[in-house]
Amino acid sequence: MDALLKELPLHQGLARVFGAVGQEGFWRALVDTLRLLVPLDNALVAVMQAGRVPSLLIDFDSRGVADEHEELADYRAGMYLLDPFYLAVCAGIADGLHRLESVAPDQFQQSEYYLSYFRSVVGGDELQFMLNVDGAVLGLSLGRSTRFSLEEQGRLLCVRDWVLAAMRRHTQLLPLQGPAAEAVAGDLATLLDRFDARLSAREIETARLILQGFSSKAIAQHMGISPETVKVHRRNLYHKLNVNGHGELFALVLRPR
Repeated sequence: MDALLKELPLHQGLARVFGAVGQEGFWRALVDTLRLLVPLDNALVAVMQAGRVPSLLIDFDSRGVADEHEELADYRAGMYLLDPFYLAVCAGIADGLHRLESVAPDQFQQSEYYLSYFRSVVGGDELQFMLNVDGAVLGLSLGRSTRFSLEEQGRLLCVRDWVLAAMRRHTQLLPLQGPAAEAVAGDLATLLDRFDARLSAREIETARLILQGFSSKAIAQHMGISPETVKVHRRNLYHKLNVNGHGELFALVLRPR
């Protein structure tokens, strides 16, 4: 009986979730219920589609309050091009609960994007419930400053199926209504090309992978070249763009002034 009483808040939360399916309060009820399973610092609902600026539907802070952040404007302005989850959507991703470490490059946490943007907006770790809907992916992002433990990930995996089912049913009853899906202004290659630095295709690809957080070894494997050749491409593109490293490259491409 004591065990059942301890689980009572979760069962009450589930009742609120299913009662809110197809209504405006659905996402708040779902996030509040998931907070009973794992502590969260923030949550975000977004629609992502390759070649389109993501539509951010609702954002919750640590108290479960819908909020607006200036950093999210930066995200839609171009930061999303380095988001591992957006890039996973572009590559094709299955329905499920996905971990940051399963979609991010090997040195993502050493990337300037992570250090100067992601860490302050999302936190140190992120999980996403992702659902393919009408050619796009609906993502419920769960962010936190500290890493999700294996036990916490296990709790969320246990509820994955009903969470995805509720998300799907909600979108059937209340079709997604976010900002119009804007055509992407350009991928990273396009952004790099605007500097008229006469970068080669290999140098542009190297810059793209550097910005995403790939190590030299991973870049070499991805491009089918040697690590020494990667160093040559890196040195040449830094010289042509007149930057001294990864941080300056990031500031030049994603934070133009």
